[in-house]
Amino acid sequence: FIFLVLGGRICSKAQAGCHQFIAKLMPKRKAGGNGEAAAKKNRHEGPGLVTSLDSISYSIQGGLRHVEPYDFDFTTHVKQRWIGRTLLEVFSKEFIAYSPDYYQASIEAGRVTVNGKSVTPGHILKDGERIVHRAVRCRENPVLDRGSIRVVAETKELLVVSKPSSLPIHPCGSYRYNSLIALLRAQGTVEPQAELHTTHRLDRLTSGLVIFAKTKEAARRIGAWFQGSEIRKTYLARVRGNFRELLDRATEASSATARANEKGEGSDALSPLPAGVSLVRPGRIRLDGFIQCVDHKVGKYIFAAERPVTGEEAKDAATEFELEREPDEEAGNEGESVVRCFPFSGRTHQIRVHLLHLGFPIANDSCYGGDLRDDPSLPLIPHVHQAHSGTDGCEILDQAANMTMHPSGIFLHALTYKLPDDEYTCETPSWAQCACGG
Repeated sequence: FIFLVLGGRICSKAQAGCHQFIAKLMPKRKAGGNGEAAAKKNRHEGPGLVTSLDSISYSIQGGLRHVEPYDFDFTTHVKQRWIGRTLLEVFSKEFIAYSPDYYQASIEAGRVTVNGKSVTPGHILKDGERIVHRAVRCRENPVLDRGSIRVVAETKELLVVSKPSSLPIHPCGSYRYNSLIALLRAQGTVEPQAELHTTHRLDRLTSGLVIFAKTKEAARRIGAWFQGSEIRKTYLARVRGNFRELLDRATEASSATARANEKGEGSDALSPLPAGVSLVRPGRIRLDGFIQCVDHKVGKYIFAAERPVTGEEAKDAATEFELEREPDEEAGNEGESVVRCFPFSGRTHQIRVHLLHLGFPIANDSCYGGDLRDDPSLPLIPHVHQAHSGTDGCEILDQAANMTMHPSGIFLHALTYKLPDDEYTCETPSWAQCACGG
């Protein structure tokens, strides 16, 4: 798969199918006397690129990496759910980087084409059509600058790194040069023309291990292991509440059910567990069910204990959980626990959705039951609102709208991947080393 975007889409599902993307060379970071850094990039086309930029520049300011505006062609092919809908409807409902008025003006001005030709906003999309949006003065969201990306391990076939939160693995939405692959090339970890294949996904807001393959053969092998659930994954999550309470309830329910079965009696008096929960052993529970996308525009998913009969096709998902660290005693039940998560499938937002269903959402995951929090380790950072063009093509920017803040990350970290032939572990984040009250 080659991942291509129209710009600004925030559906994480769009990241799921990308198993190969070769990013272009970016300039290496240079220190500036006042804490800022800037660099220029020469024209370069690496393998697998769809378009190239004559130059690009970025700067490091206030702990954030910024990319200067640039022109870019966002490209995609018509998806099944778009067939029979108008071009303007799809742009307005599925992509949020720009306003509907901007999209209409761009289509009418010929900056959006279908199969290389100008069309009207009412053009009915057909299967296989290729859409190109020429975005002028494209803006990227800034990301946290934590220095060079840490290399956990490197072999002839694999490159294993520890991804900071706030940046996606590969170019997507409002991120192209502020992506993990681009930064690895920028810091010289990966040569400009070297192959680099993604083998799995890790959400932008999630930190931790990412495994890249250096060859197509290795990418196929590792990808097959992930798809076949042959790689054992361990994540850390910091959740709201005392997770031990759920583990104790599950143990009590399992024991009570066993006693009731022996006596031929029911156990209805017990406090019910969330649907889909079972006890693996004392101290460890399992959640089985299905995950379904209910909003492609914002990338929203829900849990169902039984397979839904309506809406988009649901996918089976299972995760097991153990308590890593209880809340501080002074915080009581309103504190936050650190939980070990063991996903047995790799569905989009799986752990986040599962923890919400259990009643213990990730504490700072505002999309799934947590708070929008400006945490010292994961601060809120500016979300760039794309400028739009007036009738004369000049850039118009709403300065007030440009001040919107959004999360740089959530308390979710990919800690360990155990492959059939090796095992990799990265550092434990600071937020997981203590469980503090809200």
